[in-house]
Parts: sequence; C-alpha cells; structure tokens
Amino acid sequence: NSKGAQSAEAVVTRVRRAGLQVVVPRYGIEGVVAMPEADWDVNEEEQTVTKRGGKDVIGVFRRVVVNIEADNTDFRNRTRLSFIRIVSEAERREKYEEAEAKRREVQKEMYPDRLVPEAN
Repeated sequence: NSKGAQSAEAVVTRVRRAGLQVVVPRYGIEGVVAMPEADWDVNEEEQTVTKRGGKDVIGVFRRVVVNIEADNTDFRNRTRLSFIRIVSEAERREKYEEAEAKRREVQKEMYPDRLVPEAN
C-alpha cells in the first residue's frame, strides 16, 4: 500500500463470535474486526461485546475507530481491520455540529436571498 495503514471510523453491523462485523463508509469496505477473548466478552445472543473488567459496551450501530491495512502475504490482497477505540458521544456531537455549521455556510452562499427566520 502506497499510503500505509489508515485509521477510519466504522459502524458495527453485527456481532459475531470472531468479533465485530463493521462497515467503513469512508472507504466502502466491510469486514470483521477481531476482538481478543482475553479482553472482551462476546455475546452473540444480545449482539454486544463488553470489555472485561470495564463498562465499555459495543453494540450494533455503535461507531468505532479501526485501523485498516493491506495484507499481501501469499500473493493475496486482503484487507485487515483491527480495533483502536470506541467513538465517544461527545466526539460524535462535536463532528455533527461541525458538519452542520459547514452546511449552513454553504447554504448561505448558495441561496443568499433565502429568508432565515430569527429566533426570538
């Protein structure tokens, strides 16, 4: 890979015995992120993964950050995903507010004559 390993936000779509099934919307990739049994309790029935000795719970539609690498061993191009961390609610809210501010700015440029109701 010319860029090397990349990290990106992923959405959990399913919990499997082997780990988390995730989709990385930024790159259009999907795959399984291995969750070591020594550190995580996998519950396929409830579709959750819980950190041992902690209160971190990962479920379906939860956002996580993963590391993406290309694995070219045995002349097979495979993508390897590994877990980095859970995306916090504060981080998600901050990203949403940032995107919303950019959207409003673009909207003002595109539609300068549109009346914006003021909050009183």
